[in-house]
This record gives sequence, C-alpha cells and structure tokens, in this order.
Amino acid sequence: MIIVMGKLRIDAAAIEAALPAARKVVAATQAEEGCIQYDYSRDIADPEIFHITERWTSREALGEHLKTAHVAEWIAHLSTLTMKERHIRIYDTDEGEEL
Repeated sequence: MIIVMGKLRIDAAAIEAALPAARKVVAATQAEEGCIQYDYSRDIADPEIFHITERWTSREALGEHLKTAHVAEWIAHLSTLTMKERHIRIYDTDEGEEL
C-alpha cells in the first residue's frame, strides 16, 4: 500500500475560495481505481493548513491518478494561490494494524 501524507499552508481566505475545487478533485479521485482513501481536511488549530491523507493500492495507481484531468485542474487552481508551505511525503507500507 502507498500512503501520501502532507500539508499545504495557504492564506485562510484563499482556502475558503479553493474549497469548491478541492471538493471536486476529492470526489473525482475517490472514484478512481486503486484509491483507498483521498481526503483533505482543515487543521482545527491553524486555519491556513490543509492536511492531505491518501492511501493507494500501488504506486502505479498513484501514478495514473497524477495523470488525470481533475488533478491537472486542481494543480492549476493551486498555482493561482500564494502557497506559504507545501510538504508532501510518500510512504510504501503494509496494511498496518488496528490500534
């Protein structure tokens, strides 16, 4: 399984304006083959932070996701915003266990 975790720091007002585009990319991605989880969430302590959580069946599935039109549209939208911070990491892991 592939896990992608990260955060984007964007001006809080810009995040509000980006929510419709974020909802669109999330909905389209969740319907993709190989997507186990794809979520963005606002930080409860810092309104400028979007947390990214993704789980994929394989690197190939993630690679195909990155080629989609909805991801290109989302990246184009993000490029219009002032990004204060972008930190995204990919992890290759097993299925984990209940905690």
